[in-house]
Amino acid sequence: MGEMWTRRQLRAMGWSDTRIARAAEQEFERLAHGVYGVRDDGAPQWVRDRDRVRAAALTCEAVVSHESAAFLHGIPFLRPDRRYVHFTIDRTSGGWKRRKQYVHARPLPADQVAILDGVRVTSRCRTAVDVAMSGGLERGVCAFDAVRLVPRFPQPRDPEPIPLAELQECLESLARCRGAATARRALELSVECSESAGESLSRMQMLTAGLPMPHLQTPHVLQDELFYADFDWGRVTGEFDGRAKYGDEPEEIDAALAEEKRRHELFAVAGIEVVRWRWRVLNTTGGLRRLLLPALARGGLIEASA
Repeated sequence: MGEMWTRRQLRAMGWSDTRIARAAEQEFERLAHGVYGVRDDGAPQWVRDRDRVRAAALTCEAVVSHESAAFLHGIPFLRPDRRYVHFTIDRTSGGWKRRKQYVHARPLPADQVAILDGVRVTSRCRTAVDVAMSGGLERGVCAFDAVRLVPRFPQPRDPEPIPLAELQECLESLARCRGAATARRALELSVECSESAGESLSRMQMLTAGLPMPHLQTPHVLQDELFYADFDWGRVTGEFDGRAKYGDEPEEIDAALAEEKRRHELFAVAGIEVVRWRWRVLNTTGGLRRLLLPALARGGLIEASA
């Protein structure tokens, strides 16, 4: 986290209000009400958003929660609205919204609070439940999928998957709060093998469109090589291509595209049609349904006129 100072800290260091105001126009950036950091106009947007959440935490005694906690934990939140930093206080009523802070009043036991880079934040388990209770079914499924994920090739820095029973217990502790029914449904629809928010949203759109539901992360051995299909209907497979698959450098992108082409050819030789899509399709109303219908018809999975 970049260095931050509250107005009170700057005054204690001998800064006058005039000097603070001048610095705020030139070398400082006001990150939250009465909180300043060194200006860095070249910082990526995610860094600026992160620092704004952390700065707001210095001005509020409540616990960072909901969308803001999801951001800090790296839990996906579909179509985020960064206008407010969200907090929770351990009450049954009395929340408020002001100065770009949205404070929710809900029960918050101590075991559902964590410390992340010095900031008090709801635990990953509680954060996923809060997202599901306030963000709708699709957001809830994406959040639950993310925290339940059991990586196929785990890395040392991967967070531990949260067991289904732990999520259920946390949700039941908030059973009387608004949104609990939606969260229960989202938890029922969640899985342990969705590797991205794009895959989770794709699955939800298939369900909403009434399409045949595929098997997930299905292994295929093609010419002695093992591949996994995100979505598998037998003679048809589907792949969500998120930006992260291709890397950032031109060489990484070229290598990833070449491997994708080779993989596609191996599936074709085996008589399996591969359909790929990206976020643009998911963000277009009915886009995934229109893309999949012809392939599912060719594979004999639905009537051609569906």
